[in-house]
Amino acid sequence: MGDLSRRGFLAAAVASTATPAVAARSPWPMALQLWSVDAQLATDFEPTLRRLAQIGYVSVETAGMHGRTPQAFRKALEAAGLRCDSAHVSMPDLEADPDKAIAMAGDLGARYLVCSSPAPSRPLETGVDWNAALGRAMTLDGWKRNADLLNRFGAQAAKAGLRLGYHNHLAEAGLYEGVRAYDLLLERTEAGLVCMELDVAWAAAGGLNPATLLRAHPKRIELLHLKDLRDTKTTSDTGEVITTTEVGRGTIDWSAVIAAGEAAGVRAAFVEQEAPYVRPIFESLRISRDFLAGR
Repeated sequence: MGDLSRRGFLAAAVASTATPAVAARSPWPMALQLWSVDAQLATDFEPTLRRLAQIGYVSVETAGMHGRTPQAFRKALEAAGLRCDSAHVSMPDLEADPDKAIAMAGDLGARYLVCSSPAPSRPLETGVDWNAALGRAMTLDGWKRNADLLNRFGAQAAKAGLRLGYHNHLAEAGLYEGVRAYDLLLERTEAGLVCMELDVAWAAAGGLNPATLLRAHPKRIELLHLKDLRDTKTTSDTGEVITTTEVGRGTIDWSAVIAAGEAAGVRAAFVEQEAPYVRPIFESLRISRDFLAGR
């Protein structure tokens, strides 16, 4: 991953975020990135949406249509008592058909269309952790190209009444020819066209301090992904695998993150849980909800 080793990033992350969790009430509506329940939606779509509303979530961010039209997806959300505030699409899909992606977000009733991952500079390696493969596949010129595409699609989205965002994983914390990719994206994209969706756990896993980022870039980071960073484990064939956990059950200082996010003008924050799950997903979503509700 650029000029710094992945192992070095993770060691720095664990050291810099090892802060006991302190309950902090979220100022944002309880929202969920639907990737958290992707498997459940694939088999029990409407019941899964109803269960999310019963747990206490009121807003979602999509991660695919599950074979439904945006109109049908929106209807199912509304029937469950949910709304869509944001829709994810990868840069390759956005680049292939920006009009389709923008229309999808609009038909869902979303305010934001968020680019979930960059177009890689070269094909990703197989048989390794996806985050590691993406970091190795990117180049400085590749990040510049993605930033320029974000500006172009941000202008298109704005004409449709949408705000374009960019969501980070681990690779954005890497150095490429001495330049941190996240810094490049912030500097090269136009504030009026592109905002950032800061994934708190991935930023921390890359050795970045999420609260510091929020304080340094007020009004640029408008959305958050909320999941906690537990630890890492090493396997011989894939390198380090990051283990995330429920909000409040890991090493991130959520009081600092929430305070900084509110001061920076964050508009929405989506809980997310990713495999490998530490417990049944709906139990995890309740735990995160309770922590963010100050319970």
